[in-house]
Amino acid sequence: MGIKNNFLIKKLGCSASDDLDGAIASVMDTYGQSNRNKYRAVVYYMLTKKMGKESAYK
Repeated sequence: MGIKNNFLIKKLGCSASDDLDGAIASVMDTYGQSNRNKYRAVVYYMLTKKMGKESAYK
């Protein structure tokens, strides 16, 4: 999965032992599974907030 490897692990520095799949599922539930047009920037923002990694962008 591109979000997990390319964004969460490489960009945010999360470890593979974190509950990455759970975080992605939680964000998708919040954003809405039935929403066909999901914006990548919104998903990345929500994942950054969920994982508490805002410092990666400072």
